[in-house]
Amino acid sequence: MSQEKKVEESTSALDLYIHPLIIINISDHYTRKKYQLKQGSVMNDSSMDSKVLGILFGTQEGRKVEVRTSFEMIFSVEKSGHINIDHTYLQEKVEQYKQVYKNYDVLGWYATGTEIRPEYTQIQEEVMRYNESPLVLLCGTNFGVNQKELPLYVYESNINNTDKSMNWASLNFKIETEESERIVVDQVNRMDKRDGSTSSLIPQFNTLSNAIQMLTQRVEILIKYLELVKQGVIEPDHKKLREISSLSHRLPAVDSDKFLNDYVNDMNEALMITYLSTMTKGTAQLNNVVDKYSSMYSSKRRGMF
Repeated sequence: MSQEKKVEESTSALDLYIHPLIIINISDHYTRKKYQLKQGSVMNDSSMDSKVLGILFGTQEGRKVEVRTSFEMIFSVEKSGHINIDHTYLQEKVEQYKQVYKNYDVLGWYATGTEIRPEYTQIQEEVMRYNESPLVLLCGTNFGVNQKELPLYVYESNINNTDKSMNWASLNFKIETEESERIVVDQVNRMDKRDGSTSSLIPQFNTLSNAIQMLTQRVEILIKYLELVKQGVIEPDHKKLREISSLSHRLPAVDSDKFLNDYVNDMNEALMITYLSTMTKGTAQLNNVVDKYSSMYSSKRRGMF
C-alpha cells in the first residue's frame, strides 16, 4: 500500500466555491467504473486502478475561484506505478470546453479517496501544463453511518526550494449553487430508485390481486363443503348452511344485462378520467421542462458573454 503524503494547513487567501455539478459528475464517474471493473462489488480504494481521475473546469477572478464543471481523464497505470495520462484526449476536451465556455479555464483535477498519495505528485506535475497551480479535489467514497458533512477535500501544492519536493496544503471551500443547478439537484433527488419499467401502481394491484385470490380460495372451500353435503359424505349443519345462504344472497348478481351495461359505463368513465389526468400531468411536465430549459439556456448565454 502506498504511503499517504503529509498535508499542512493552507495560508492561501483564495475564496473557493464548488458547484454541485462537480459532485454529481464524480459520483457518476465512480459508479460507472465500479460496475465496469467489479460488476457492482466494492472496489479496493488503495489501488490506483480503482481510482477515477478528471479535470476541474471553472472561472477565476482575482481571489475568487469557482469550480463549475468537470470531465473525465483517461489514464493507465504501469506495473512500476507510473501513470500514463492521455494528453491528446485531454487537450481535445479542453479545446471543446473552451469553445462553449470561453471564460472557463482548467483549475485542477479530481480523484476519489480521502488522502494525498505519492502518485499524485506526478499527476499534479502533468496537469501543470494547463494551469501553473492546479487544485486537487478528493471525493471520499466510503460514508460513515453518522457522517453529516460531504467527504470533499481540496488541496493545493507548492514546491520546496530546498529539496524540490512537493508539499500539500488543505484549502477551505464553500458549496455554491445557481438556479439552474438547483433544478438539476432537485430532479436528481426526486428520481425514482425503482426500475423504470415498474409502475408505482404495481403494489396496489398486487394487494388487490392477493385479496381476490384469498376470496376465491374461501369460496372454493364453501363450494366443496356444499358438494360433500349434497353427496352425503358430510352430515348437514343447518346453522352453517343458513350462514352460507345469507352470505350468497349478499353477493350481487353479475350475469344480468343491467350489470353489464353499468359495468361498461363505469369502465368508460374511469378510462376517460385516466386519460384526462395523464394529459394534464404530461402538460404540466412539459411546462416544467420548458421553464427549466429557459432558465438553463439564459444562464448559459450569460456565461458566454
